[in-house]
Amino acid sequence: MELKIVRNQDKVSSLEEFVNTENRYCNGVKKTTFVLQLGCDAEDVFLEEIQKVDEILSEVDKFSKCYYERSGILENYMSASDREKYSARITAWKDKMADDISDFRFENSIWQEQYLRAVRETIGLYQSVENNEQRRMNFLLVLAYRIDYYFPKLFKKTNVLSKFPKFVYINHCSIQDFFFLYLLCQCGCDVYGIHTQVDFRLPQQLYPYVFFIKKPNPITCKIPEYSVEHILERIKQNEKVNSSVGAKKNHTAPDVENSARENRELSYEELATKAGSVVMIIVYDEEKKPFASGSGVIIHSCGYILTNFHVIQGGTYFGIRLEEEEDLYITTEIIKCHRENDLAILRMEEISRPSIPLCHGRKMVRGQKVVAIGSPLGLFNTVSDGIIAGFRNFDHVSMIQFTAPTSHGSSGGALLNMYGEMIGLVSAGFDDGENLNLAVDYETIGSFVKGFTE
Repeated sequence: MELKIVRNQDKVSSLEEFVNTENRYCNGVKKTTFVLQLGCDAEDVFLEEIQKVDEILSEVDKFSKCYYERSGILENYMSASDREKYSARITAWKDKMADDISDFRFENSIWQEQYLRAVRETIGLYQSVENNEQRRMNFLLVLAYRIDYYFPKLFKKTNVLSKFPKFVYINHCSIQDFFFLYLLCQCGCDVYGIHTQVDFRLPQQLYPYVFFIKKPNPITCKIPEYSVEHILERIKQNEKVNSSVGAKKNHTAPDVENSARENRELSYEELATKAGSVVMIIVYDEEKKPFASGSGVIIHSCGYILTNFHVIQGGTYFGIRLEEEEDLYITTEIIKCHRENDLAILRMEEISRPSIPLCHGRKMVRGQKVVAIGSPLGLFNTVSDGIIAGFRNFDHVSMIQFTAPTSHGSSGGALLNMYGEMIGLVSAGFDDGENLNLAVDYETIGSFVKGFTE
């Protein structure tokens, strides 16, 4: 699978819109924003706007929804040793002895391949507008240095295609600066550049690559430096006030979920809400082509996903889709697997969703009602009900036979009792019979997931 960058499909015409725009990744496509604002309206309003943007995006960064940086200067000073180092890298790159001009790497191979394409494209665009060989070489040196300086600050979590950053740059924007901002955009970063003057000289053929916003006044005021520590300290103080008020309100509130789980059976409508903790898994081969799909169950907010071994068998990359989210999270991490018990654990990034608790000690009986949640035939998070039809043992693995309808793609889904606890992991069905389905029982699962649940 190849990562495709779609630039400025949704026009952003202000900093406020930039803050609120969520350019997510979905099905191999990542939308990005690349805006260059020329000047400003009124400087006092502009300064207030910048402060508000810093506060909002710093708080978003804190909660790991994206990463944010603002800069008033793009570094280009290199020591003699740096210049020598990058000159050697560039020579090796030109001689095709190195893949890249810098030391930075994305852990996710799909992302890394897009980054390498973006570097080559950016260099090609610059060389198409600059004929001077000395300036070309200087651009390559500066570009390599800036990649190693800024990319680790912006792209902090590079093993999954989800944590894409936002970058605001406020200063005189040179042609070299423009191309670095363009490279960031082509790697999935949303970029809002603010050129201090009301005009910007850009070769005509480059106009389609950026969206211009023209303002009437140049920026002459001093732009305060971005200090995330100061901003987050202010946010922290506000949180303390809010949490103390909230604690008083909720001091006597019962734990509704635990109470329901322990004291009463849930309705089918309540059990259906557990679908948000069941994921779809798309399995890709070495060439990044999808060849299978199944389901998985969130067992820990750290990103641990329980599924069947046969679901992931033969896969190299695994796409994980969450309900009501467009992003496809890519992982290669198989934390643990057991072929005989048909169990496996994948790990994706941390997720702010509740895990499904594993049943502990409740007696299961033939005839009791159950609910199955999975993605049969790709129909995401289908909920079906039935009963336990029996208890079987296949190749020394304890299985629950149940009647809730399932189909191909349901494997790895959750089988729940009426208290919202997982009593089994949906694993198999008999095509020749109607509603003859099997799930690995919770005792087998419990031994396997020990240390990986909340």
